Amino acid sequence: MTVRGSEDGQVRVDGKTLSLDQTEYTVTTEQDQIQIVANYMGKRSSEPPVHLEVSVPNDIALIIETASASIVVREYTGELEAAAVSGDILVEDVHGYITLRSNRGDVMAQDSVGRISIVGNYGLLSLDNAHGDIGVSTIMGKVVFSGSILMEDDVRLETDHGAVSVHLGADSAMDLQVRSTSGDVTCLVPGMTSTTRTCDGTMNMGGGGLSIRTVSGAVTLQLIP
Repeated sequence: MTVRGSEDGQVRVDGKTLSLDQTEYTVTTEQDQIQIVANYMGKRSSEPPVHLEVSVPNDIALIIETASASIVVREYTGELEAAAVSGDILVEDVHGYITLRSNRGDVMAQDSVGRISIVGNYGLLSLDNAHGDIGVSTIMGKVVFSGSILMEDDVRLETDHGAVSVHLGADSAMDLQVRSTSGDVTCLVPGMTSTTRTCDGTMNMGGGGLSIRTVSGAVTLQLIP
């Protein structure tokens, strides 16, 4: 499923399916809500059996739920909640209150700003050029952050057993704190004070914040070349 924000205040749905006879598709409206449900009952295929292209107005409450289907949201401003059991989730150029959850799929937030919450268990959770109040947590999955942390940003990355990899822009202005119970911490950012389990310091007078916590997951921090 691919969703895009629009400025015309209209909801539009387009899509395709491998078998129309094996696809249930319903659209229902109730008060101020529109619900779109697509369910494919045919045989499994290497190709996505159903693909929906949805255009929605900005500044609404958008909720997307799937089992194994992937979710893509682009150029949307508003409140977004996207959840998948095993499907991947990608948000790009999204602004607002963003909540993303996938048990086994990969989740990525790119070029997005707002209050961002990403939760997973086994997949890759990644942020690329994301800003705002950001919280990421997982049990076994890996966390990757790439970009600058600026004065108004507050980024918290937590894993139990997965690794954390951070690539920071040299213009980052932040206070850094890294703690791991038993995972190795490799801190390659100049000016930081580090041990095998910790890393602390301030970049460019601070202002923003980056906090990393792991139980046994390894942590690596370095500047973007």
